[in-house]
Amino acid sequence: MANFAPGGKFEKEGRTSHTYIINDEEVKEYLANCTIPVDVQKVDLDQSLKHDIVYPDNCDIDYFLAVDGEATTIPANEGFPSSLITFFQFGSLVIAGADLDEMEKKPFVSPSDIKKLKEIKREKFVLPTKNVAIRNGVDFKTEVRSAIQDFFRKEHSGNTPMLETVFWVIFERYRTDTTKQEYKLAHCPHCGEEIVLDRDRMRPDYSWECTICRKETFLTDVFLLFMRVDNESGAEAIIAYLKNVIETFLLIHTMKSLLEIADGLVNRFLLVKDGPLSFGGDSARMRLPVQRMISYLRERHHINMVGVESSGPFVDHARQIMDKLKPGQALLLNNRHIYTYILVGDPKVQEYGERTYYSGKLIYKSLDGRVYVLSMPVANQVTYYNRPELADLANIQEVLFSVAKMRCDIYENALIPIAVVNKLISLSTHSGTKILEKFAKKTINK
Repeated sequence: MANFAPGGKFEKEGRTSHTYIINDEEVKEYLANCTIPVDVQKVDLDQSLKHDIVYPDNCDIDYFLAVDGEATTIPANEGFPSSLITFFQFGSLVIAGADLDEMEKKPFVSPSDIKKLKEIKREKFVLPTKNVAIRNGVDFKTEVRSAIQDFFRKEHSGNTPMLETVFWVIFERYRTDTTKQEYKLAHCPHCGEEIVLDRDRMRPDYSWECTICRKETFLTDVFLLFMRVDNESGAEAIIAYLKNVIETFLLIHTMKSLLEIADGLVNRFLLVKDGPLSFGGDSARMRLPVQRMISYLRERHHINMVGVESSGPFVDHARQIMDKLKPGQALLLNNRHIYTYILVGDPKVQEYGERTYYSGKLIYKSLDGRVYVLSMPVANQVTYYNRPELADLANIQEVLFSVAKMRCDIYENALIPIAVVNKLISLSTHSGTKILEKFAKKTINK
């Protein structure tokens, strides 16, 4: 009989196999030739990338809006574990600067503090992820596409659906001089051919008929997430990209609402995203429309937007070099610094964020010694990462003043809005998943 008990036959054999790997000459040789970022003692900061930040005497930013999301994938039925669904939950939270003034010196966010904040807006979404269908006779890829379109069809804030915001961005309806008539979709989700989405031919439900195969194309197909969805292997590959797309458009949807409510209102808000301002995978094509929108609006308004990273190689590097920065200094990151000290690569041939970022990254050390990895919108990310200038980051003094104001110690170098949103929408790995599994088992149509 097989012995799987601790200390049994298979455990001993498993440990023995580790020894073979450790002692293998090929493995040793490979590890000896591996390149990793240099030790902090060898980091030589380019002084031209350092900038002393002078806080403004008066800051126009009065409110902070943060968006964060979480995704949990579970079996739709425990008896058939290869059928999967994913529960998404997103949170949007507005905090008044006056409330932060009272909380900024506190070491953590307490329940009584949370009561002072405006009510969090929760958005829920269920995505068929593998071998699950809602309707008979519909292929899995279409099920996924329909679920995404339906989520964006809902009214998430104000009185308009988020689909209207996607349309607003794609066809540049924010412009006062002209608007875009057509958008080239790289691939039809059915026939795979490049097609043109004509603004005037769009149906009331934000869809088109493909001019080649005559099948239905959705507005949310512009995210190209369907490119990584397969009828057999499922949609697990798009989870992280979809989460990022939704978080970004929740922020843009709010931005659009603020512009419509009153002139100048958007100037009083700082829009905060958990993670960098970028698009990944096939959704990276969204970078250009979003970048064009922000660049145009920045000529007329203060579009205050910042992405905050809490983990990863840039955060590791920021902790390494924090003693090399003075309090109140920002270090703008260029290709040379990134590919010399943070990521493996060659700055002579690689352009960081060339196809994915609509923002420029920086490391900021606040006056109280906390260090943050931030990204802010830029007009041209290639120009920024080759020769970053402080002027590329619009209203940076007010934004960094506000970032410092949002500090809290719920975790290292956390910001209060993101910390609160994350805490209120997060599902614990074990108990939250178990609850969702039971919910799915009771409600899904077996």
